[in-house]
Amino acid sequence: MNSSTAALASAGFRLPIVHGPSNGVGKLAPREAFHVSLLGAPAIRINGEPVNIRGDATRRVLVHLVLSSPHVIPNHRLIESTWGGNEPDSAIDQIRKIISKLRQGLPDGKDLIRTEPGGYRILLNAQQSDVVLWRDAVRRARVLLQNGEERVGLEQFTDALDLWRGPALDGLEGHPFANEAVSLHEERTAVLETWCQLAVRQLGAPAVVARLRREVTQRPLQERLWELLMTTLATSGRVLEALDEYNNLRKILSNLLGVLPSPHLQALYRSLGTSAHGLAAAPAAPTVPKPRTADRTRPQVPDWIKELLRGQEPNPGYVMDSRWNILHGNHAMKRWFPSLAGDDANLLRWALADPMARVTLHDWDSHVLVYLGMLKLALSKHPGDPVLTGILNAFKARGERASTLMRDAIEVETRENHQYTVSVPQITPAPVQVVSHLLTPIGNPDLRIVMLTPPQGRPVV
Repeated sequence: MNSSTAALASAGFRLPIVHGPSNGVGKLAPREAFHVSLLGAPAIRINGEPVNIRGDATRRVLVHLVLSSPHVIPNHRLIESTWGGNEPDSAIDQIRKIISKLRQGLPDGKDLIRTEPGGYRILLNAQQSDVVLWRDAVRRARVLLQNGEERVGLEQFTDALDLWRGPALDGLEGHPFANEAVSLHEERTAVLETWCQLAVRQLGAPAVVARLRREVTQRPLQERLWELLMTTLATSGRVLEALDEYNNLRKILSNLLGVLPSPHLQALYRSLGTSAHGLAAAPAAPTVPKPRTADRTRPQVPDWIKELLRGQEPNPGYVMDSRWNILHGNHAMKRWFPSLAGDDANLLRWALADPMARVTLHDWDSHVLVYLGMLKLALSKHPGDPVLTGILNAFKARGERASTLMRDAIEVETRENHQYTVSVPQITPAPVQVVSHLLTPIGNPDLRIVMLTPPQGRPVV
């Protein structure tokens, strides 16, 4: 081991050796080959090979110098960032020793790290820090956009985003690293937002959605990324998927932090939920109105039942016939489930065929087995019924998965006393647990009164 390599070892480095052309004696890489990466876990490379720095104090001093380059860091700030207020009495001497070892260990270390009155600074060129490369790339991209070169600007933004390997300064806590990490991530989010706007036009919404889904997987607690994903899905006509993504975020925050998404995101969820209900209720194409034969064939709902449901407020309540046609609902029912407010509303058709049901009913796969069972029993009582048969045939047309679900259907007559969870974003951003109660009125055997209450009997919201 020569004196230079020994200096690296004493500084706490594990450094690759670059062999000379003739005698194979190890020598230090030139300064230009030194590179420090902070857009992720802090990492150092020399000649493209990773270098491990042993010792938290050495790592913190070096990263602090790089973050502040080319400015001077006073000694007291280096001491604070290294020990966080719990510095030893010999702190200034230890800082000097760390600086000395860094100078010995880094290429051209004496020129790289300068002593200034009351502190130190490190001098890096643009190619030696990924933070500098990041900001230069973003600056060039914005100039390109100002010049109307949108496609090339998008490519430059893409290259800039690809410099990131993970959360900035990952693994370094305390001042100033936490604040610097927040600042860097705010820069990145602003760039990503611009990238999304450009990429939707240049690459199409599917490419943007794919990238944003990778982003939220890697950074699941950054709500702004989820907001970008939800709005991109919604503006491209995929509102139900946007609502699904909100529910994914809600589960993550609940499991990890025990909190709900921010009020801003809750408001977006409610807005999208209202939009989704409208989309679900609207016909896909103009249709010929159905003959109004239902008024003659459906049972009439007595006024006393309507009054009973009115008294159920603010909890939802409705009445249906033996074919699961919804004949009447109170105002809460119409607010909670707008898709079930039409004259031809059918609970089984909604649960099995309406995309909104997949958003409203948590764990839809479990619900569908129960509703299929109820459909099979209803058909056994009303064989050949055109409404029920149409619902069954439409469900079967979904393919192999539909056949599997049909085979596993749970045959029950009603959902009496079933407890389940629903999402009603137009009412509340939080999921709601309800219990289904069923009444059969004396003298009206073809009617079923259903009331939804919370498990504890309090108003649902």
